Amino acid sequence: MSPRTVAMSALGHRRLAALPVLAALLAGTALSGCDSPGRRSDSVVPTQAPAPSASPGTEDLAAALLTTAQLPAGYVKTVLRDDPPTRSDRPVCLNSINSLESARVSHPDAVEARVDFAMSQSGPFLQQVLRRLPGSGARQDLEQAARTLSGCPEFSIGWSDGSTGTEQVEPHGSAGIGDASWHATVTATTGTFTVQETLVLVAAGRTLLVLSDAGSPAAPERSRTLALARTALSRLPRRP
Repeated sequence: MSPRTVAMSALGHRRLAALPVLAALLAGTALSGCDSPGRRSDSVVPTQAPAPSASPGTEDLAAALLTTAQLPAGYVKTVLRDDPPTRSDRPVCLNSINSLESARVSHPDAVEARVDFAMSQSGPFLQQVLRRLPGSGARQDLEQAARTLSGCPEFSIGWSDGSTGTEQVEPHGSAGIGDASWHATVTATTGTFTVQETLVLVAAGRTLLVLSDAGSPAAPERSRTLALARTALSRLPRRP
């Protein structure tokens, strides 16, 4: 999930621009336990990979990730394949979303933890990424992403196999959370398939929170997503 929305092509592609969880919908990845949507057990995960994931030395960040106890009933943890688009007529827009939702943090002094949830193979989907960055890096990354994506009302996206689509970003400005925040609605379309997400970025001290809440054809209520972002912020470890 995340400021972008990943849309996968109806041919089974997987990400339309940033929503790492959408791959399951079109790629046909099974969600263990989804036949009983009322279950809230964190042990319900796909067999191919564990969740959540974290970099070495980030136990406190991993422990701060959301669990199904904080989510609406029916969500389960999952790990989905990530196949972000690689081509665009606005590479800076595509790269900004990919760096937030798909790419692992590259700074040598930064650490990261992330987790994905889904309610069913057709969504909705939720992705959370926590990054601890040196100095004022969290706020700087937020501000840079906000500046870039606010100038990306619509751009093309494409994959190496020739699949194409479009992505739109509708910025909403500050979410009033943490030391600094920004959020937007990101809509990705490929063929007749549409995925929409609310992307929320929050800087709190040296931590950057990226929360992507997506569904097809429409994202869940934005007020719900912002409430989840506040809950996620309240779980962060207190560090200088």
